[in-house]
Amino acid sequence: MSICFIWKHEEKWYSFTYMIYAEKATPSSWMNYKRTTLHNGLRVLTAQMPGMRSASIGFFLTVGSRYEADSIAGISHFIEHMLFKGSRHYPTARLISEAIEGVGGVFNGSTGKEITSYTARVPGEQLPIVMNVMADMIRYPLFDPTEIEKERGVIVEELSSTRDDPQEWANLLIDEVMWPSLPLGRDDAGFVETVTQIERQQMLDYMDEHYRPGSLTISVAGNIDHEQVIKEAERIFSDWEPRAHPRWKESLPPRDTLPIAMIRKETEQTNVCLATLGASYSSPDYYPILLINAILGDGMSSRLFQSIREEQGLAYDIGSYFNSYSDTGSMVISAGVDPSQTESAVRAIIHELNQLCENPVPADELDRVKAYVRGGFLLGLEGTQQVASWLGGQESLRNKIIDIDEMVALVDAVTSQDIQRVAQFCFAPAWRRLAIIGPDDTYQAERFGELLKGD
Repeated sequence: MSICFIWKHEEKWYSFTYMIYAEKATPSSWMNYKRTTLHNGLRVLTAQMPGMRSASIGFFLTVGSRYEADSIAGISHFIEHMLFKGSRHYPTARLISEAIEGVGGVFNGSTGKEITSYTARVPGEQLPIVMNVMADMIRYPLFDPTEIEKERGVIVEELSSTRDDPQEWANLLIDEVMWPSLPLGRDDAGFVETVTQIERQQMLDYMDEHYRPGSLTISVAGNIDHEQVIKEAERIFSDWEPRAHPRWKESLPPRDTLPIAMIRKETEQTNVCLATLGASYSSPDYYPILLINAILGDGMSSRLFQSIREEQGLAYDIGSYFNSYSDTGSMVISAGVDPSQTESAVRAIIHELNQLCENPVPADELDRVKAYVRGGFLLGLEGTQQVASWLGGQESLRNKIIDIDEMVALVDAVTSQDIQRVAQFCFAPAWRRLAIIGPDDTYQAERFGELLKGD
């Protein structure tokens, strides 16, 4: 099971989607976190989790694809890759991996729209070693020209491989339709055209501009000692000079735009994504959207799954997710359908959206969905990796930590009227967008446009 607190999709780290692991602790243990801000603005959060043998650490930087100019789209992701290719004290990718894996750890990196993260999970007693390796990566990367060219080819292949997965491609395409020619509508990895042109000096300049102590949050959870973590952080980072770094540019979805994109591809099924307006994670409407997502398509008891798969047999795979950013968001319904059923499936999805607009959610259904979401919060925060990501992500994006009890209270406070009000605004025909990849003839776009408008 996964729970999405802020943003997106499957096992990617676009919104925070956490997977549940076997390692467990009592829900209250992670709440005893501590926050320390170093003199240069770097923030350190720690959560001691009694009974754990491991520690998880995350370096969260407030930079991502929406910070990029069009001409260097993909540079945040390119830099993230390069930091694993060698640093001052670990000059090769192999030495970095051996330093972490050699003490029993696992590590990874991820680039999103608003955050770039570097994470690791290790036996608790090995945390100082891994912390030193990760700090060396982000402060003293080599950007060896030979490695840059090798990794450039890897990223180009990564971008190209997306086109081999129609479902993933459709999920990217719907963002382009929702945010055309805007940073939030781009693939986080950029475009082949830009990645092939990014130069070493551009990466160095971009990193110098955005990788600053004030943009970094270090989050640690598990078998740790707070004072030891702070001592290590001060030793490693105290000489790092602070400097302001740029903010992202506004990327609100336009109302008047082409609402449909269709790509003809010979596939066995048609991949459909229907999106509507969502809410930012700072908006009061975030919690109604969270519940709307659960009602519509999160889980096998959701309306979309029950109606479109179980009752009508129009799709094998159907569900929903939502993206929430600093200033905006979207709700996305994703389905794989038989090409002969594309129009019927789109019509059925729109029917379910209209039902939420026209009819209040019954009390028993709302209670059930709230219990599902509350359970997801708790189940999604049982492991050290999830807690470190939760704390680091919240601090980086919100500049504060919302207590789990406060989140539960905010969910419980949502009424059926709140859900109907938000649905009526966000699901209005003017905000509906559609992406289709499959063997369907593109001349059908006009007909799908009529369906989106409710005609």
